[in-house]
Amino acid sequence: METAAPTAIDGHLVVSTHRPQEAPGLLARSFPDLRLEVPADSRPFLFRHSAFGDELLRSYEIVVSGPALAAGSLPADRVSVGHVVAGRFEGESGHRSIDPSVPFLRTAESSVLRMHDVHLRFVTFDASALRRVAGRAEAAGGPHLRLMRTRPTSASGAAAWRWVADRVHETVRDPRAVASPIVMEELFDLAARVLLRAFGDRAEVPDSPRSSAPAAVRRAVVYLEEHADGAVTMPEVAAAARVSVRSLQALFQRHLGVSPLSHLHAIRLEAARRELIDADRDEPGTVGEIAARWGFANSGRFARVYEARFGELPSRTMRRGR
Repeated sequence: METAAPTAIDGHLVVSTHRPQEAPGLLARSFPDLRLEVPADSRPFLFRHSAFGDELLRSYEIVVSGPALAAGSLPADRVSVGHVVAGRFEGESGHRSIDPSVPFLRTAESSVLRMHDVHLRFVTFDASALRRVAGRAEAAGGPHLRLMRTRPTSASGAAAWRWVADRVHETVRDPRAVASPIVMEELFDLAARVLLRAFGDRAEVPDSPRSSAPAAVRRAVVYLEEHADGAVTMPEVAAAARVSVRSLQALFQRHLGVSPLSHLHAIRLEAARRELIDADRDEPGTVGEIAARWGFANSGRFARVYEARFGELPSRTMRRGR
């Protein structure tokens, strides 16, 4: 069967094909760094992809019949939240596993996605505009939030995101809405605020040293917060801060009184504590599993440093949360 002629009107795109060999090129129209692999003998086969919205906020829909694998990364200037409408789906974003039962966050980290008869939806944000929304909220007295995980922080956060994602998918398909700067700006602000509340963790950073620290330290802190549950190296942090590793170490000691690794260690402990408190309803699992998610491979050592910081064992925190 012939490929449906793609339509691209005012930034909208709708494509489909029944030919497996054509699907990778069609997906590349929206995600040039994401490689799609489909068995050549997949029959019957359907690939359908659509994209609606503007540069700030876009809605994507992907349908693939049969088995498929997608590997690669999203553009560095986009933040995406997806959810599985139907089908089998599993994958990793960076080193983090994606839970297909809830909406999942994807940044520019490399991902591997395995799927079968899947129907996916994504909402993607301009990363710079999203940071501006977070900054305005913080300046108005709101919490300092950072996107540090792939799944929502709570069941209510997941439900809130699903609701706003449905509104985004509906609205950006209406040409009158997309043509209205007022509608699109308000829709972006609503979706961004819900994203930050649903997926964001409060970053426990002392106000006075952070606010008086130079820009290089602030950039490094943001990088550590946003990559706390991944593998972090000092050259990567220094590159994000736009200074050398030696300068980064000196700046942290001078302005925060700790090394970058010690600061990362504190961020991870705080994140693990939040998961332990919410473990019964939001992040089920054992103390060891939660500790491992935040880079503590040795559960015994984790228990010792946790008790030293918070005055109680992690198992007691989990019991109190329940």
